[in-house]
Amino acid sequence: MLGLPRVYPRKHSLTAAGACALAAAALAGCGGGSGQASGRTVRGPGFRFQAPSSWHVRRQGSEVQAGPGPTSPELVSVSVFPLVHPYKPSLWTAAGRELDGDARQLAERLGGAVKTSATVRLGGAKAHQYELGYRGGGQDYHERIMFLLRGKTEYELLCRWTGGEPSACAQLERTFRPG
Repeated sequence: MLGLPRVYPRKHSLTAAGACALAAAALAGCGGGSGQASGRTVRGPGFRFQAPSSWHVRRQGSEVQAGPGPTSPELVSVSVFPLVHPYKPSLWTAAGRELDGDARQLAERLGGAVKTSATVRLGGAKAHQYELGYRGGGQDYHERIMFLLRGKTEYELLCRWTGGEPSACAQLERTFRPG
């Protein structure tokens, strides 16, 4: 948290994303297996998505991660955070400004930059999306973070990779469903 008034008060999402990204970069091994012909349904608290059948799934609290191996730099994840007040579509622009600043700060903490930001459709609703690039453990990392705000819940989807983008990123975005 930045200590500033929040447009849509959330408890700790980007801070957690930054901590996860730093820890994963430090633990990452070589390569990843992005050959995914089929998928399996992965469920978390209040959501589901498809991940490659061969990928390992790890659950911790309100986060679910899937990756080709336990220390692979490639992964997809979904985290759920409670909002203090219900999100309303009228807050879209203000929430976007806040997330823009938070994404820049996260990228700076990782020693990188926000490459792009966009509005996307996710689970049938508008979501904020950011692509970050940074270097860690001798590798160049790419992260796509998407925020879907719904009622009193913030869904944070993340896809991280080195080299070419794995098809699991598009699979996560295409199959994610809240509720």
